[in-house]
Amino acid sequence: MLSESQIKCINLMVVENKTQKQIAKEINVTEKTICQWKKDKEFREEIEKQMRENFGSLAIEAQQKLKKLLDSKNESIQMQAIKDVLDRAGYKPVEKTEISGTGVVQLVDDVHE
Repeated sequence: MLSESQIKCINLMVVENKTQKQIAKEINVTEKTICQWKKDKEFREEIEKQMRENFGSLAIEAQQKLKKLLDSKNESIQMQAIKDVLDRAGYKPVEKTEISGTGVVQLVDDVHE
């Protein structure tokens, strides 16, 4: 189980993006102690968990920014934003396939049946 100092350290690393030196001073430990903590599996797993949660909280803001880019005055930016939205929504374009051969191709219109 992680100590209160370790949890505070992880929060300062992930959320506040402080340096190891700043963190050591703030929680009153040595930088060497933080280095030792970083070697601990539980400590590393908690860092990863906090990073996932932190990035997850940015998703709403990212979506709002992307939505604003759809209305950009720059058509190139608009196009990239449109592509990104469509890709993320699962509407990726299908790769073009070239067919060659000498056989007969028959197209069947089964829409009006």
